[in-house]
Amino acid sequence: MPPNASHFSVRIVPPMRLRQIEGQVQEYASTITMISSMLESTVPAVVSLFLGPWSDKFGRRPILLSTFTGYFISAIILVVLTQITAAVNISPWWFLLSCVPSVFSGGTCALITILYCHVSDVATENKRAMRMVTMEAALGLGMLVGGVASGYIYAATGASTLFILVGSIISIALIYVYFFVPESLKSEDLQSGSRIREFFRLDLVKVLVRTCIRKRENYDRAIIWFVMMSLTLCVFSMEGESTVNYMFMRKQFDYTVQDYSVFNAARAVIQVVGSTIAMILLRRLLGLSTITMTLLAFACCVLESTVRATAVYGSEMYLALIVGMMRGVMSPMCKAILSHVTPSSELGKIFSLTTSLQSISPLGAAPLYTAVYQATVDFYPGIFNFISVGLYFLCYCMSAAVFGIQKSMGSNSVYQAIGS
Repeated sequence: MPPNASHFSVRIVPPMRLRQIEGQVQEYASTITMISSMLESTVPAVVSLFLGPWSDKFGRRPILLSTFTGYFISAIILVVLTQITAAVNISPWWFLLSCVPSVFSGGTCALITILYCHVSDVATENKRAMRMVTMEAALGLGMLVGGVASGYIYAATGASTLFILVGSIISIALIYVYFFVPESLKSEDLQSGSRIREFFRLDLVKVLVRTCIRKRENYDRAIIWFVMMSLTLCVFSMEGESTVNYMFMRKQFDYTVQDYSVFNAARAVIQVVGSTIAMILLRRLLGLSTITMTLLAFACCVLESTVRATAVYGSEMYLALIVGMMRGVMSPMCKAILSHVTPSSELGKIFSLTTSLQSISPLGAAPLYTAVYQATVDFYPGIFNFISVGLYFLCYCMSAAVFGIQKSMGSNSVYQAIGS
């Protein structure tokens, strides 16, 4: 026995105690995650109400630059915090600091808004829907690759290297926007004045509200609100499902974390492939209109949720993905309709309100779906999917109303664009 062996002892922690510690850690971590999610949902939703009207006056490019800059600073903060934690123990609450630059620069809410505005500004009416679907597919593919690769990179190199890589990728995007992405609005449409002072004016929000509720020619206002509410209800449904979907699939089909990860990867791939096939076959070759594609997408969502709600075997969940493979064209088609109905000088305001409503919808969706799942888990775990069925069917009805308006007002050039 070594001479100093008596000074050392190995303490074996019982498995029951390990599970208790893990439960306490998960509870603590879930609280921090919840606060982070609330910040990332509510603050960008409010900031976006200012950014959209501001971009209609001063351009899209400054918002793109500020948003990517916010993400870049957030990545730097994460790198610094991980380096500090490698040396000393700090409270996990410090990691919330990384949210501040990104959320106050608009976050994903502002980024999506301005990207759709930019595409609407530069694309012709005939190619606008295809460009939007392409952008949506690129976003989905990026999220898929990033989500899958990040786990392997973290396991192989650690958090610090992962965040350095993230910061490097964001810096490349920032440099690309700065040097190669011109302003999408025409110079004569841009206003002069103090850009910083104008941003903090509450009049921007007042203008946004007036723009969204003012009476318009023919049925334009009704179409705008039908489409905006459809987009909001879709996000409400998707966020609600994501809250309980893992618990449902574990309860109903004994899915593990790995099984669920594979399922999510398959969902992303099927949506990208389905969107591409739909746009090439139905849109380009068969010549289906924008509103018809929207109706088909919502019908697929209704069928997908119905299959999920009645699924008995795990393979039926993959059948639901195939049935709903056109889900990916839903959002681009709806936003293409908005871009046709809305003048370019008001597009930022309309898209801002839409993304803001979408951002705050999870705050209501998560409690509703969780309450329904907890109340029915013992006798029908999948009944929460019928909420989605009802919401998607409501979206289908609103799109059908837009279709009816388009058919009755087909001589109008705006409605011809929707129907082409």
